[in-house]
Amino acid sequence: MDSVFSENRSLLFGIAYRMLGRVADAEDVVQETFLRWQRQDPAKIVSPKAWLISAVTRLSIDQLRSARRQREEYVGVWLPEPIVGADTVTPADTAALADSLGMAFMTMLETLSPVERAVFLLREVFDYEFAEIARIVGKTEVNCRKIVGRAKERLGGRDAPSSARASAAEPIVKRFLSACSTGNVSELLAVLTDDVVLYTDGGARVRAARRPIRTADRVSRFFAGIRHRSMLGAEIQFIRVNGEFGVLIRSPSGRTTVTAFAFDGDRIKEIYSVSNPEKLRDLPPPRAKPPAMGTDAGRN
Repeated sequence: MDSVFSENRSLLFGIAYRMLGRVADAEDVVQETFLRWQRQDPAKIVSPKAWLISAVTRLSIDQLRSARRQREEYVGVWLPEPIVGADTVTPADTAALADSLGMAFMTMLETLSPVERAVFLLREVFDYEFAEIARIVGKTEVNCRKIVGRAKERLGGRDAPSSARASAAEPIVKRFLSACSTGNVSELLAVLTDDVVLYTDGGARVRAARRPIRTADRVSRFFAGIRHRSMLGAEIQFIRVNGEFGVLIRSPSGRTTVTAFAFDGDRIKEIYSVSNPEKLRDLPPPRAKPPAMGTDAGRN
């Protein structure tokens, strides 16, 4: 029993995290799935993998329903908890599976209800048949098809920004950071799309914009305005954020921010900055002597 669960643990966590957007919540759901799995009679289970996926999905739906009220009362913008560190996808993963971990995609999923989110993920990301999905969520195949259609229509109304390979993203982000450190608005405007959106999640723990900041003019002036307290003398580390190129910034004041990006060509289209300490528990250790951001911007 334990070996079967271990073989599928990564998949179960992947479903739970994409459903909930919180690492601890996803781990709790996976653990509860394991406890329920141990109480089963293996002889009565036709497909262990199908049973586990069904259990983790249903538990995730219940958990997300409970979390909805908390998110509605959340102070400011709610962003998924970033997974920081090594790549979270493998070469064997499909493009859809890899892209579905990105902060842009995860943020878009927040517009869906718990059941819509489950049906959409199982079909569009994990490629399950409608008959399987219907059994998991307790709806008909027809209803599941309609849910996916409506979700596509809703999400399709928003242009999904693209991720970028680290080799392509790094020079763009370095240019952006250099402009932030100097407060050069013209240079910031040059690296941002006209319709860029900045999302900042402080969770009422640290100062952050309560609403998304839109347009290149407003976003560039925002970063120029905070350079003295957030960028000068800050430690900059290039990291992986949900499997994509990102940045960890530690300011002299003690504020820590993890930032991910989405791109349109060679410009930044969306910025996702998480500084809520509750979402930044497992980070790389700080350097012994952080470089001065004002004079060494963009160096790793």
